[in-house]
Amino acid sequence: MKHSILILILISLLSFTFAQAKEASFLLSIDENTHINDAVRILETYSYNQESKKLINLSNFNSKIGIPIHQQEWKRALELIAIYNQLKVEEFPGYYAIHDVAVKEDEVVEIKEELMDVKLVKIEARALLADRAYLKSLGIDWSTIFDGTVEIGAGFFGAQQVPSSLMELTLSKSASWDGKTIDINTLLNVIESNQKGSIIAQPTILVNSGKRGFIQVGQDISIKTVDEAGNTTDTFFATGVIMDVTPTVVKIDDTDVVHMNVSIERSSGNPGNVSTIITKSKSETELVLYNGEEIVIGGLYDTDETHTRSGIPILKDLPWWVFGIRYLTGYDKYEKKERELVIFMKVHIVPNALERQKQAIKELKESK
Repeated sequence: MKHSILILILISLLSFTFAQAKEASFLLSIDENTHINDAVRILETYSYNQESKKLINLSNFNSKIGIPIHQQEWKRALELIAIYNQLKVEEFPGYYAIHDVAVKEDEVVEIKEELMDVKLVKIEARALLADRAYLKSLGIDWSTIFDGTVEIGAGFFGAQQVPSSLMELTLSKSASWDGKTIDINTLLNVIESNQKGSIIAQPTILVNSGKRGFIQVGQDISIKTVDEAGNTTDTFFATGVIMDVTPTVVKIDDTDVVHMNVSIERSSGNPGNVSTIITKSKSETELVLYNGEEIVIGGLYDTDETHTRSGIPILKDLPWWVFGIRYLTGYDKYEKKERELVIFMKVHIVPNALERQKQAIKELKESK
């Protein structure tokens, strides 16, 4: 009798455990940084296994889902994703479809009128990475930049040896040695020709007024992370020269000016045995610029360390245990150089689409 009772209890416990495991197998977790297309593929496996229906994304949404899904039934997960991203889900024979939320006709008219009046901001940028000591010897004052020129004070900087390349600046027709005003393009050419720096990026971007513009010259590195559900996901971090701008055209006394939030970053990833180290130099500022104005953002420094071994060939590279000959015939040289990242930015206000079209038609008629 006792054995029968024990067997019944064991059967009940096993049935309860199996039911819990079966229920848990229908729950899923999705990271908030998962792209909508990847999330649809994950959810489709559940919809097809349980209801033999496919899941199709017919919306224009093409980004990350933006909401973490933790231990949810697939239909509930789909509903949360759709609500968060202002989408709707419809059921059809054989499949589920994700659609954009319909926009009312009066809202469409309002959007069209708003778009027709939107002005664009053209942002031209140049990123210069140069030897800090060399820039200091030239005595460049970046705060004096105006109309494509900048003031230098090398002749009064206290240096015993003025760089000979500075004399080449007087050959430029746009340089004024007496006034210590130098054309920026000429200055950059001299820096590059003397191998004291280089232009590492020269992007140009057009941004609608009030919208965000993003430029990255570099690469994304991935770091594997584990969420609360134990799922391993790749988290990507942007590195390189990154410029994040939000320009807004503001009219002041019948004159258009550009209010701009700027974030500039230079970063690099260094994978380690335990974790990945991201070295970053970042600058954020808020500016008001007139049409055609050029500015400089500097002060982003990093240190470049180099190691060289010099001495008698072959002998200097012998192992240490060969009578210590490497120490008598060679030496190690460590050199540290500070480099400065200087960002040049110039803004232009571009007319809206209708004004550009009228101008294009006018120029076409004049050409005929």
